[in-house]
Amino acid sequence: MEIKKLETKNNQPIKMISHQEIYSLHDMLEQLNSWQAALKLLNDFFSDKKRPVNKKKIASDYYACSKIFSAFQSDFFQTIPKMENQIESLRRKEKL
Repeated sequence: MEIKKLETKNNQPIKMISHQEIYSLHDMLEQLNSWQAALKLLNDFFSDKKRPVNKKKIASDYYACSKIFSAFQSDFFQTIPKMENQIESLRRKEKL
C-alpha cells in the first residue's frame, strides 16, 4: 500500500497533529477565556470614576478585586508557558 503524501496548495507538507493535541490546546484557550467575566468586573471597578465616598466599601471592593486579579495572574502565568510549549511541540511535529 502506497502512502499518499498530502501537500498544501503551495506544495508544502502538512504536519501530523492528533485530535488530542488540538483538544488540549483548545482546553487551555477555554481556561483563559473563562476569565473574561472576572476581568470585565475588574475593569468596571477600576474604570469607575464615580465611586462612592464610602471608604469601607472602597476598601472592601478593592480587596476582593485584588484577590480576583491575583488568582487570574497566577493562572495566566501558569497557562501561557503550557500553551507556548504545546504550540512549539506542534510546530516540530512530523510532516506528512
